[in-house]
Amino acid sequence: MKIYTRHILKGFLGLFVLCFLSAVLVFVVIDFVGNSRIWLSRPSADRYRYYLNYLPYIAYLVCPIAVLLASVFSVGKLAKQLELVALRSAGVSVTRILSPMLVFGVLVSAGMFYFQDKVLPDANHRRFQINEPETDDFSGGDPRERYNYIYTGQDGTLLYFQHYTGERKEGDNVTALRLQNGRPLMRVDAVSINWYPDSGWVFYDGTRREFHGDSVSAETFRTWRFAGFADRPEDLLDERIYPDEMSMRELHRRISIALRNGDTAFAPQTDWNFRIASALVNFFMVLIGAALAVNAVRSGLARNFGVALLITFLYYVALRLGLVMGENGSIPPILAAWLGNLMFAPLAFYLWWKAARV
Repeated sequence: MKIYTRHILKGFLGLFVLCFLSAVLVFVVIDFVGNSRIWLSRPSADRYRYYLNYLPYIAYLVCPIAVLLASVFSVGKLAKQLELVALRSAGVSVTRILSPMLVFGVLVSAGMFYFQDKVLPDANHRRFQINEPETDDFSGGDPRERYNYIYTGQDGTLLYFQHYTGERKEGDNVTALRLQNGRPLMRVDAVSINWYPDSGWVFYDGTRREFHGDSVSAETFRTWRFAGFADRPEDLLDERIYPDEMSMRELHRRISIALRNGDTAFAPQTDWNFRIASALVNFFMVLIGAALAVNAVRSGLARNFGVALLITFLYYVALRLGLVMGENGSIPPILAAWLGNLMFAPLAFYLWWKAARV
């Protein structure tokens, strides 16, 4: 590794760690002060566990800002001290000089994609379990409880529950209808149904009818095991309600279930695509920040920093606007998820191309 590469990386990484830790600390303090009325009335263990599980989400939010600040100030310092001029005079291009920062941006984007798929969902799930049931915003009741609930299984079997609770994994006044090419093969009406890990779904106190052409056979039962039905309780109603607490695999499963049951899946489809698009924001922050700071001597570091913050603010507005429009079904989910990148990625590459030509 060349001496100037180590020098640039040392300055950039030092500023990144400082900005990142400072932003996380400020975020936690502001959030705690804003919710102090709630937290001071609850056990200290809840506060500790909540913010411990909140830290991954905070890191996800502040990482692009930290990358931007680090790139602006580190490259601006190089420009102010004429180190960029010296390296350019030695025949080294701007792209080669700042390539370590670009590589770091790519690595951070890849790491953030893994982080928000493998770490963030579990942390968010634990955080929601701590916070949601006792906050003022909680409406009460079991979020996994449904009345007059219809579910379509993987094999096309229709299930109707007058009442179903995912907490206890049981339903009341249940009807199951198994079809083949649109024709009924079997119908089961029962007072209740329960899930058991060792035996699957079991009906209680009901009647089972089988259809053979124009004839029907029926038998009553006290208990009857629903053999061949592969869907599990988490397929019917998962304890993870919000997209933020689901991995991409879980989101894909919820999308498939929703579409199979004839529901819209705009929100999870948009969020699934956004997982990929949002990870790239870190790379574009490096491009924008570094490109604007290259000319700090002529245009002024403060001015370029202000422009970078303005672009970042508009970038985030575009990202959020795309998410809202995608969740509402106003535009296709994939377009909604990539709206911010489609608008600002060309600007980032243009700024970098302009800086490289200086």
